Amino acid sequence: MDKPQENRVLGIISIVLGVVALVFSWMPFINNMAAVIAIIGLILGVIALIINRKHKKLMAWLGVIFSAVAFGIVLMTQSAFEKSFDDTFDTTSSSENSSKKSENTEKVSTKKSDDPSDRKWTFKNNVFDAGNMTYKITKSELMDSVAEDGSKTLVLHMDVTNNAKKNMDPSNVYMVLRAFQKNDTSRVELDPGIVALDENGNSPIQSEEDALNNDLLPSKTAQVAVSFDLKNTNDVEVEFSNPNFKVIGTKTYKVQ
Repeated sequence: MDKPQENRVLGIISIVLGVVALVFSWMPFINNMAAVIAIIGLILGVIALIINRKHKKLMAWLGVIFSAVAFGIVLMTQSAFEKSFDDTFDTTSSSENSSKKSENTEKVSTKKSDDPSDRKWTFKNNVFDAGNMTYKITKSELMDSVAEDGSKTLVLHMDVTNNAKKNMDPSNVYMVLRAFQKNDTSRVELDPGIVALDENGNSPIQSEEDALNNDLLPSKTAQVAVSFDLKNTNDVEVEFSNPNFKVIGTKTYKVQ
């Protein structure tokens, strides 16, 4: 005797949420939202399994599988991104070097360290010195966002220099560079932006975006672009942080 037909509503919702979570699960920062969506999809899928315990469960199982896979990808992506951040800015090495220095405070040396990861991180005169990497802001501008609601994207054009003796990933700057705007009630953090394509279907800052996402060779400098999608027309405050995520400098950009 065939099982009764499945109650599909929750299962279908679970599948939709799972698929949406899968789409965004590999994108750093944005996948935080994907993780929440995946958890909701997983919960609804489990509820659908319980409701259909005496019925067919195809939709419910698909929802559970999609949501669980999406959540797993989020965890793996964030772990890989965190490792890449540590490799780029050499935070582990810097911490170990600091410990060794504190243990040997009685030994006075006049020799200055050549390791860029030992340098104190600073932001001054539009130059963000992040140890192994130096980002110099050369220009800021507002560009149309890829969103169809007429919103804008703040684009910061930078010259980035690799101070280390190994290849570095400039895109990890998004870990220590954050942007905020105020709305009527809150101070809201902005998401990394995507600018609108031109009439030929190309991004006007494609070469700079490519350079940001490519490994930069030792002692080389590249032109890159960092962007944030705006929520409104209020000023944008950009924060620059050190490896411990303590703010070391800010800069405000006028939108109007």
